[in-house]
Amino acid sequence: MPKTEFYDIVKTNDLKVSIPQNSYFTIGTSPYYAHQHGLAIDIYHNLTLDNYRALSPISGKVLKIKHVVAPKPKFIGGVNTDYIMLISNPSNPKLVWKIMHVKPDVKIGDQIKIGDPLGTTIRSGYFSYWSSPHLHLEARSFDDAVRARGGISFSLSIITKKQNSDDPENVKFENIPIEIHSIYPEFLLAKFSKYFYYQFPPFYGLKVRINRQFCILDGGIPHYKIGTVLSRQRFNLNSTNSVYLGIDKIGTLHETNGQFGFFKFDFIKFLLNNSEIRGISLYLANFMPLIKIIPFQKNQFSFKENSIQYLSISL
Repeated sequence: MPKTEFYDIVKTNDLKVSIPQNSYFTIGTSPYYAHQHGLAIDIYHNLTLDNYRALSPISGKVLKIKHVVAPKPKFIGGVNTDYIMLISNPSNPKLVWKIMHVKPDVKIGDQIKIGDPLGTTIRSGYFSYWSSPHLHLEARSFDDAVRARGGISFSLSIITKKQNSDDPENVKFENIPIEIHSIYPEFLLAKFSKYFYYQFPPFYGLKVRINRQFCILDGGIPHYKIGTVLSRQRFNLNSTNSVYLGIDKIGTLHETNGQFGFFKFDFIKFLLNNSEIRGISLYLANFMPLIKIIPFQKNQFSFKENSIQYLSISL
């Protein structure tokens, strides 16, 4: 079996996070506090609904495994239990790693390296019915490791590289062709043309503009309350700047934290072939990532894979 290749998405003196080359990750595609404030990362080996053996994105010693009762799931195949794993941080003993949504195969005292199997993902009642299995990761203070709030801020590892400037800057997000990649009752996976993606090496995401600055859009839009935008470096924008997807204004910044900006959505709706959908969920990857199209009802659309459909915004 070929060895899985990993690459760094966080690399500082205190923190190192590495994920598989063919995986996805997100900062803001979740309604929970840590994600809405840029304090957590969700890592997906793929975007299907199938559980899988999760590979560790960090190194350290397993310090604690805590079983927690989750809300009753509102979908078939979910469980009303979850797990918290605390793993030491070799680079800074004052910090620990908190991992959730993985049923552990490891035990307290085990030494873990990046790429080691941790256990099997679960879809607990903390998930929405369209949520794909993933590993939730936070850096925490050793003395405040478990509660829902209180994560440590971090920066994504971005390679300094001149960005190509030949992409169209002022595209109206209306009747944009998307290619359907795969179809599930709960959602569709699709892909934009390359002109709608932007790269902060080593990863790509959907391109947005704030003033004259291009950023990467992350989050569940508009079905979660807050959208997330990623800047190449620390945000040097005012908290009242507007966020544009193509030439359409979709919200206004209200907070910044290092590379991350957070914005409240305007009253917008996404349409697929002129039918309203719940929204789109976005991800980052070291390739042009798929997006998740979330209908209001299961099996709302009957498309064929590889077909071209059209996405638009209603303001």
